[in-house]
Amino acid sequence: MFHTATARRKSLKALLAADQPLILPGAYDALSAQLIERAGFQAAYLGSFAAAASGFGMPDVGLLTLNDMVDLTRRVVEATPLPVLADAENGFYDAPNIWRTIRAFESAGVCGVHIEDNLGGKHTAAPAGLMPERQMAQKVRAAVDARTDPDFLVIARSDAAWVNHDVDECVDRLESYIAAGADMVFAPAVPADALARARKRLDAPVMVAGDLLDVPGSDVPGHTITEYGEAGADVILLWYTLIGAAAKNVTDVLQALRAHNDVAAVKESVTQQHTFEGLMGYDEFERRSARYTPAPTAS
Repeated sequence: MFHTATARRKSLKALLAADQPLILPGAYDALSAQLIERAGFQAAYLGSFAAAASGFGMPDVGLLTLNDMVDLTRRVVEATPLPVLADAENGFYDAPNIWRTIRAFESAGVCGVHIEDNLGGKHTAAPAGLMPERQMAQKVRAAVDARTDPDFLVIARSDAAWVNHDVDECVDRLESYIAAGADMVFAPAVPADALARARKRLDAPVMVAGDLLDVPGSDVPGHTITEYGEAGADVILLWYTLIGAAAKNVTDVLQALRAHNDVAAVKESVTQQHTFEGLMGYDEFERRSARYTPAPTAS
């Protein structure tokens, strides 16, 4: 069934109004988005970290362009009827020109994007910084003005708790971005207890990063989904888990093949071909094909 962008966006807003936090797995391509749907999750996400890795085999260090992200996001949207949120980095342009970013993602069918105040250096040892709060607030205001569908979500992300290790600054910034019109805010690296204290100050839904990573300096403080839910998070984003799972499992299979030189050694780790074909819709193709294949004539 075809799902319009309008229907997806209204569906996502209904999910955000529910009592329980929305768990948002991060797809890394069209297939993983379909697997998210089949697993019973109600929405999906595409971030620049997974997009850079899966689409280009590159690190997430600001190399992706607006068109790169929009093209990859469109493939995810077209692969599943689920509502999809996407990563718009720092908006790609300044406030007067950010309309192009919003219109491009709107046309791709996503339900919303997050825009960040980070100036670069994520995931690396490179010096990081934040754009001035007022400048970021103006970007948010411009993004809200640029959308043509009022149900398209403009999400403002602050990395102050990550870059400056200052939760109070992060909350202050998020308040400013809400005042500028943000529909939701994204607060990576804010611990659950700090989120619980700040939640009354943030008059908008709050998204947090909930992947349990063991990387030193990770933006995730290691809280469980339950803890973040109890602290007042409305959306718990798992931006890394799926692409991390794919990398580990494919690596394990390849190493086993090299070690044993026999596909039997990895049989239990590989989806059966017939099962995989079922996931890809071969049965649907055969039914459709039969409608247009002439019946054999009697000899």
